[in-house]
Amino acid sequence: MTGPTTPTAKPDPYLHGINSAQRLIAALALHGLTLPSVRGGYPVMEHGFVELGGCSAEVADRLAAALEKANEAK
Repeated sequence: MTGPTTPTAKPDPYLHGINSAQRLIAALALHGLTLPSVRGGYPVMEHGFVELGGCSAEVADRLAAALEKANEAK
C-alpha cells in the first residue's frame, strides 16, 4: 500500500507575475538598466503577467544591445 498523495499544486498566476517582474528587475539591474514601470500584473487567461511599461529610447537601446550581445554569445 502506498502513502497518501498530494495533488500537484498549480502555481498562483498572480504571484508568478510578481516574482517574474522582480526577477526581470534584478536581471536588468545587473546591466545597469531600469525599466521604471515593470511590475507584476493581474493574470491574463490564468497565466502570470508582467507589465513592462515604457522607458526612454536610451534605455531601450541599451536593453537591445545587451540582448544582442547575449545572443552573440550563444
